[in-house]
Amino acid sequence: MRISVFVILLPTFLSSVWAEDNAKDEKERTDTKTQKVKKPKIKEDQSVLVLNKDNFDRALKESKFLLVNFYAPLSGASLALLTEFEKAAVQLKSEKQVKLSKVDVSTEKDLAKEFGIQDYPVLKLFIKGERKSPLNCTGVRSASSIATWLRRRIGPSATRLLNITHIETFIASDDVVVIGFFKDLKGNNTKTFYETAKDIPDLPFGVTNSTKHFVKYGISTDTIILFRKFEEERLDFEIANGSKLEKGNLTKFIKVNELRLVTEYNQMTSSKIFNVGIDSHLLLFVDKTSKEFNEIYENFKAAAADLRAQIIFILVDTDESMNGRLREFFQIRDMDVPAVRLINTTDNVRYRMRADQVTTENVNNFCQAYLNGKEKPQQYSEDLPEDWNKNPVKVLVGSNFDEVVFNTSKSVFVLFCAPWSQRCKHINSIWDQLGEKYKDSENIVIAKVDITANEIDSVIIEEYPSFKYFPPGSDRKIVHYTSAQTLEAFSKFLDKQGKSKKHDGKSNTTDNAVDGPKDEL
Repeated sequence: MRISVFVILLPTFLSSVWAEDNAKDEKERTDTKTQKVKKPKIKEDQSVLVLNKDNFDRALKESKFLLVNFYAPLSGASLALLTEFEKAAVQLKSEKQVKLSKVDVSTEKDLAKEFGIQDYPVLKLFIKGERKSPLNCTGVRSASSIATWLRRRIGPSATRLLNITHIETFIASDDVVVIGFFKDLKGNNTKTFYETAKDIPDLPFGVTNSTKHFVKYGISTDTIILFRKFEEERLDFEIANGSKLEKGNLTKFIKVNELRLVTEYNQMTSSKIFNVGIDSHLLLFVDKTSKEFNEIYENFKAAAADLRAQIIFILVDTDESMNGRLREFFQIRDMDVPAVRLINTTDNVRYRMRADQVTTENVNNFCQAYLNGKEKPQQYSEDLPEDWNKNPVKVLVGSNFDEVVFNTSKSVFVLFCAPWSQRCKHINSIWDQLGEKYKDSENIVIAKVDITANEIDSVIIEEYPSFKYFPPGSDRKIVHYTSAQTLEAFSKFLDKQGKSKKHDGKSNTTDNAVDGPKDEL
């Protein structure tokens, strides 16, 4: 009987096909399982993503809008903002395209360096994964303002007001509201208005183009109106026909006039005060419970009206314990109250009104002398102790500071401290040990200065404690030390500076403010 070759080979052929199919099925099952295995989620803390150099890029790719809080865990300002930041993250949970995250700059130094973080806290918004040019988020200190700032970047920044009732309800909704009346809602000036609204998240912004609304509020040209529930209740910013609206001018108009003539300093108003765009601040230190308060306050307020766009007038209640730090900064003793001080926040120069009484005339004369460049800056100094040079750690005050540190023969390493600071109290014992170690050195002087009691114009101090190294020479060079605060680290730094000086006569410095010392010229 003849058997077909096909019949003989059929089982072999089918086995081969089945094997291939099984292998294919197994591969598909394996691939499916692989696809189903997802990367672990980025760790969250209080609804905020915890980022580091390893997951930062992934967070950028997975978030259309990523707001990053660069903070330092030992910074009081960082911790205060972080609390509000976490509340904002909860408020924004429903916004799927928005993520809030944080980076600890004390451990993530590479990220801090990449994004130029030298102060903190700093908020930066990254859009669509773009790493090179994030937006700075400034002037926000509350959860609501953080949330509003973000929402105005992913949606409309002003509410469209449709009828008179809507406008009236909007005006009544807050102490200060801003409404833009524009004939063309697609015009360039309207776009500028929207852009301005994005950067002032603390205030409600509305917009309308209704002819009825123009008539209702008695305007004929494009106008931005500030409606307030205090002092002058309506302030108009008119745009002449054919004129271009400048964002800077509108921002200043709004920020200056959202404040009262005299703004009381507290946690809620402090950020607004420093974001007005006016660097001259006049402070009245007075006890609000005193019998003289009303008279003093009215005299101070009367002087504010004519100087509104030039100087910010601020009330500091000396009976409020939370203002203790501010009193120390300006060195206001109980016997000094009431007192008037002025500070230029750009160069941190302070001035003292020398008049005995707070009258409108005295305040006006003081302000005019300052504006005309005739008022001399205030210079503070403790009395120089007779034994300032006796101990291993030398005591510096305002009157001998420059003479000691800017000498031509010895290097001087200075601790800038504040008596009330817990961190300064901790570092004092280490500093005493450092002084003991170098007490017999012919080239190095260890010193300290109470920065709250002495005005040092030649050095800018941004935090307590601070450490600065002054190499010998006539060029008044300053090296800012920011490394570890231990006896070993301080000693290593001083020895390295000494060796560097021997080799090339220059200080061994670096531009990295997070990792090491930084030159200040």
